[in-house]
Amino acid sequence: MAVDLFLLCGFLGSGKTTLLVDYLRDPESRDTGVIVNEAGEVGVDGAIVANDSDNVPMTLMANGCVCCSLRSDLVYTLSALLDAPRPEGAGPLARVVLECSGLSRPGPIIASLADPELAGRGLRLTVVCTDDCARDPDALAEMDEAMAQFGAAHRIVLTKTDLLPPSGIEARALRAAALNPLAAVVADPDRRRAVQAAFAPSQGVADLAGLAARMLSAGGQSPAHPRIRVMAARARAGISWTDFSEWLDNLAGLCGERLLRVKAVVRVSDCEEPILIQSVGSTFSAPQRLTRQPDARDAIIVIARDIEADEIGASAPGAAVEMLA
Repeated sequence: MAVDLFLLCGFLGSGKTTLLVDYLRDPESRDTGVIVNEAGEVGVDGAIVANDSDNVPMTLMANGCVCCSLRSDLVYTLSALLDAPRPEGAGPLARVVLECSGLSRPGPIIASLADPELAGRGLRLTVVCTDDCARDPDALAEMDEAMAQFGAAHRIVLTKTDLLPPSGIEARALRAAALNPLAAVVADPDRRRAVQAAFAPSQGVADLAGLAARMLSAGGQSPAHPRIRVMAARARAGISWTDFSEWLDNLAGLCGERLLRVKAVVRVSDCEEPILIQSVGSTFSAPQRLTRQPDARDAIIVIARDIEADEIGASAPGAAVEMLA
């Protein structure tokens, strides 16, 4: 059985631990394992989770930030958690939540999951990012770690929604969607529903082509963030996998840490089915053949900071992928 792995990220004080504790209090979470990573020597968040959660298999990693110094430890810890004996009568773990330090970047963490020890376990990854409604949405504009977390998210969960009126929640959700249209925004003021939605099983492939069309039709609007750009691109007809992978390599090399997210569905001449490609930062997952969605339409979405579509296009004028906006 495939296990859902949730990377729970969000900047310092954004409500990650509270969200996790609320989830673990629900009886439906009994088949959940937890790894808590903190940047300091004292595991405060780990103690909070352990105190408020009964019989949850949990490991604390408190020697440093997992995204930069503990990659091998993460592989060992996750493997040990998955292989640990379960209580009598309990089934296998259905999900593991890795609560990251507020200073962690998701990309390097995801890169460590390509380790051969983990690659064969069929982990289904979902990056969940908390968005603190008590904080000025522009206050983190200069925090590269916060932008990396936000751009990497598959789900953005609004926290502390009780501090906003209903119209304020809607406006905050719209802004989150504009910053990362690839993410599902959880903005339910009902706390229990929001918590369950945050850790729901992963869903299928969204309609990227429809999203790209909506982005292009709204091309004259101001960006939602002065540093983040959400851009669409199009692969030329008949593109080969070699040409497309070369473009991806060049994109990652040009942008470096400025690349936050890529998601693409592309038909290449070497394969009958469309191929799904995803990255968090410059870390790309293995290409996935969409055998169950053979009619998925082509589209490429790039989320990056401090770089424009024109600059990307100008770096490779004869590339087999054309930047549109």
